[in-house]
Amino acid sequence: MACLYCQKGEKSFSRLEPVQDERETPHFSTDEIVGGALTPYSEIYECKDCHHFWWIRVRGTGDPRSTYPEYYEQTAECMDDERSEFIRNPNLSGLITHFESQFPYSFFEEVLEKLAPKEQLGLKSLFETREMRLTGSAKRWIRKWYQNQFPKEYAEQKEKGFPSSSQTIVSFPLGEEILRTEWITIDQLVAITKKNSEYSLYGIHSQSQTILWKQSVKPPFVEGINIPYLFYHSGYLCYYQGFQKGSEYFSKLNRPNELLVFDLRGNLLLSIPLAFRCYEILSTEERDVSENRIVHNFQFSIVSGKLYLPHANEIHVYDLNQKQLLSKIKSPNNEPYSGNTFETESDILLFHSLKGVFALDANGEVVFQYQSDFHPIFIDSKLRFYYYYSIIDNIQTGEQKRFYDTKISGVELPFTLASPPIEFANRILMPFSGDHSYILNDQLEIQKELELTSTDTISPHSFGTSKSPVVITEETILITNDYQTIVCLDLLGNVLTNYPIQSEVLSAFTFDGKHTVAILSCYDEYSEENQVEVMVFGTKGEIVFRNIFQGPDGISVSFLGDLVFVKGNRLYKCNLFSETKNGIGG
Repeated sequence: MACLYCQKGEKSFSRLEPVQDERETPHFSTDEIVGGALTPYSEIYECKDCHHFWWIRVRGTGDPRSTYPEYYEQTAECMDDERSEFIRNPNLSGLITHFESQFPYSFFEEVLEKLAPKEQLGLKSLFETREMRLTGSAKRWIRKWYQNQFPKEYAEQKEKGFPSSSQTIVSFPLGEEILRTEWITIDQLVAITKKNSEYSLYGIHSQSQTILWKQSVKPPFVEGINIPYLFYHSGYLCYYQGFQKGSEYFSKLNRPNELLVFDLRGNLLLSIPLAFRCYEILSTEERDVSENRIVHNFQFSIVSGKLYLPHANEIHVYDLNQKQLLSKIKSPNNEPYSGNTFETESDILLFHSLKGVFALDANGEVVFQYQSDFHPIFIDSKLRFYYYYSIIDNIQTGEQKRFYDTKISGVELPFTLASPPIEFANRILMPFSGDHSYILNDQLEIQKELELTSTDTISPHSFGTSKSPVVITEETILITNDYQTIVCLDLLGNVLTNYPIQSEVLSAFTFDGKHTVAILSCYDEYSEENQVEVMVFGTKGEIVFRNIFQGPDGISVSFLGDLVFVKGNRLYKCNLFSETKNGIGG
């Protein structure tokens, strides 16, 4: 008996049967669709007369609110010519070409089973080059096959999953885990390690591959929002340790317990108990303005050798040379200090609070202050306040500007910010939710409209996200958007390059003011290890380095492009400019 195409020229078929027993799937005949067909693969049937391929499947359907299906539906689809040719003549290049084509779930695995006996070298190459244009099930199948066929090479691949030119900087004793690294000079870095319950901070010289100093520290702050706990700040090394519980129910309100400040030779200058403020904004009080639900003041400033640190509703000022507390500044209106301090040419100190700004003269007198009723997302150098619903307040003139999304119907809806605005070269980049961004000039006039946006880090559902999805360098703007794209623009807003991505951007930064680094989560099915993908972009947006590393713990980049990373108990280094453009797999 011929298929429906032979009989009537039809290429699709569907029928429903009400559910009689939820424990059993009814049997549907295929005879009236394809007759006595051949079955080269599961759910794929070949008509004996015209040799068309049909995909026939059965699935539950009905009201999506129902716990169980109301009907079982049998559907049949006559395959198009391109898919039919691949079914008829399967090969490795077809696996890559059709990685997004619609086939039964187990189809690619069945194809690989048939190809394996005669395509050993090709399958071996697919694994070793980590061919990304394959389905997840195909990658998993190839990994298991490679592990069985080439166990020795598979073990070597696990050990060599990083650039071939990498060199060991230092090896720690077995059992000592490297948690973080941070560059502090061109050729020196620090690493924090854990062995049993003991934590150590090491100073390391990358060229001589020697340990310069060691300090014992307490456990780092890792039980709250994901903020850097080991970092370089204005010529000093800083470390957050311990934690204070901020909420019985919400860990994002936890906060560090102590700040350690070291000089770059490893000498401890200050050990300071912390009194940061972390709380949720009540959206009922700030509806349609702030909507930034979580507020912290984890930042601090170091200006002219003085440390300005938030402490409850005060600012504590420490002299880092004298290693002592100099003074306590009362914040006007008891408003928590945000940690941002700026020094003007006339020796005026400008402080940002969580809701406003105030300035002190050389005698410590308040010469200017302003407090908003709401929490701004960002305050620029002209002291303009930016709120979540694309509202900008000029506090010096009292003027306000809003940006609306005008629909075809004429309805105006306010834009909402996806991530904080970025100020650069007398311009402001405002990334809005919904694939739209503006570049404004210094008068807040729209200079460029962009059909793209950044990762959403400040919406009501992005609780406490601390990563920066936009990076500005001397020549480029890098905008990252999780699971969608990484876009490079010039400073005028012209798109240089646009790279689609399918994973989360864990961090983005520049190490020399010219090149940018994006570190992405990497679950590519070729490995069971915890991995990240490191991409480095040049001054024209081109990819100058791309590789997969174990991580993200322990990865950092020096000013000269030396990248350090961790493998087991060893610390390795490679130079981003001496590696190949796409060195994936090493």
